[in-house]
Amino acid sequence: MAQKIGIDSGLMKAAVWSGIVLIVAMVIAQGALMHFIPPPSPDLSAKELADRFIERKGEIRLGCLIQCMAWSFWATWSMAITVLIRRAEGSFPILTYCSIALNGGGYVFFILIPMTWAVIAFRPETLDPELMQIMNDWVWFDFLFTWPPFAVFMIIIGVAILKDRGIPTIYPRWVAYLNFWCAILIFPAGLIAFFHRGLFAYDGVGAFWMPFFIFFGWMVTMSVTTLQSINRLKAAQVDAADEVLVG
Repeated sequence: MAQKIGIDSGLMKAAVWSGIVLIVAMVIAQGALMHFIPPPSPDLSAKELADRFIERKGEIRLGCLIQCMAWSFWATWSMAITVLIRRAEGSFPILTYCSIALNGGGYVFFILIPMTWAVIAFRPETLDPELMQIMNDWVWFDFLFTWPPFAVFMIIIGVAILKDRGIPTIYPRWVAYLNFWCAILIFPAGLIAFFHRGLFAYDGVGAFWMPFFIFFGWMVTMSVTTLQSINRLKAAQVDAADEVLVG
């Protein structure tokens, strides 16, 4: 009897592709519909910010609905990587369980982003502009200032790859170093608490654009390498099954 193939490559690939769907949906919703890429300047007056929400409340509500659905794919995407970490880790899977905890917490941060914007856009004409300004600031702090769990997940991926003693390893070694660098380079997102304008304000090149491109570029790169890993595992298991049949 042939050995049962242990990896469900179809489900795994669907989970990986859900991350790409997330990125596309987020850019369309937050950029094209809501006009929040780039972010409104934290130096805007409360009245100026309120006017933006009032003028685009319909688009903002629709964008929030799309984002609310799309951010759920963070869980499916990250769990595909976590499954491969578990496979590479072997006994005592501390890195696996840390990944699950970090990614679950990360999803909570993500889902609060569209939820808060939707609350602002629900009745913007009746809200105090200063309250709207505080709530909008909260969203951007949620979006950027919460970088540490994601950086730690990147570090965990890198450590898991370097500890992988399989031949070949689940991921190439260079992916570990990419993750370490990405974990370091998203750090400027944490500087938004100190600046209202300039490089490290939440609409600045250092605190928004650099972490934005690094994070989503990391997601794309990890998606490609994870799909490649799934294909290698599938091929190896098929070869093993063929050997059993021949034997």
